[in-house]
Amino acid sequence: MLGGFGIDEREEAVYAEILRRRQTTVTEVSDALGIDPATVGDCLAKLASLGLVTGHDSGLHTAVAPDVGLGALIVQRQAELQRVHGRLAELVAVYRTGSSWPAGQVETITTPEQLATWIDTMERGAQTEILAFFRPPYILNPDLETFSRFAPTYRYVYERSAFDDSRVPEEISGFLRSGYEIRIADALPNKMIIIDRQAILLPMRLDQTSMHPGFLLIRGESLVRMLVDLFERVWTAATPLRVTAAGLADGVPAMDEVDILLLTMLLSGLPDKTVAARLGTSERTVQRRLRRLMELTGANSRMQLGWYAARSGLIPA
Repeated sequence: MLGGFGIDEREEAVYAEILRRRQTTVTEVSDALGIDPATVGDCLAKLASLGLVTGHDSGLHTAVAPDVGLGALIVQRQAELQRVHGRLAELVAVYRTGSSWPAGQVETITTPEQLATWIDTMERGAQTEILAFFRPPYILNPDLETFSRFAPTYRYVYERSAFDDSRVPEEISGFLRSGYEIRIADALPNKMIIIDRQAILLPMRLDQTSMHPGFLLIRGESLVRMLVDLFERVWTAATPLRVTAAGLADGVPAMDEVDILLLTMLLSGLPDKTVAARLGTSERTVQRRLRRLMELTGANSRMQLGWYAARSGLIPA
């Protein structure tokens, strides 16, 4: 979840533990997670450098509210995204002026047949993941079901305007039920398909509405790395989509008063047993409610669930 901010799984676990406790020591975190104190100290230093925790002379470490700490990082990423977007436009402009690229790094695709063949061939050969930005106008027939389940992981970001096409919601619902991860962004910098972080397809013009002047097929390592980074930054800032009985929904699902009270108490550092006692229910019921909310939001941890709820204003920061 937080990999887009340069936070690995161990650092995220330490952050989640500090959020749960609100204020704690290296020893307490080490004991709770089974991680040696030196490693915990390194994780805390990383989190502090990102503005997610603060340290005190007393040895205590305090968590910064997720909507404040992570919110600031998102703002920074969005600013970086704008800079990368500008660089992308410059690169496309260089290509269009006829500057030469090293052989094999950048190729052109100029016909619908070539484009359809490339998409089909590369997707069938995908080994790890397919990432994509989708936004109108569609140049090929937008029959998204031609994207079958070949790669282990699919992560798609749709521009909100894509939902003007009446076919899109139903097709996205099918993707979500098949295990795809789908997010929605207010605006995307371009259309783009990334295969195994090794090859990327994107229009030659940012506002392209037809096959002319063509598409770029990029394989050069530095260009691919830059565009993958662009995808990850947009992905981090985008809103997860989920399927409900009523259809597609974005963001955090509606929570009743018990859900909100439960999350508020857990994020204040109270253990499950205490939360259950205060709600007049069982610890198992508390855990079942949490699992349901995590499934609906696409959260992989309690920390992520709390962040989604706080960002949406459903619980106090």
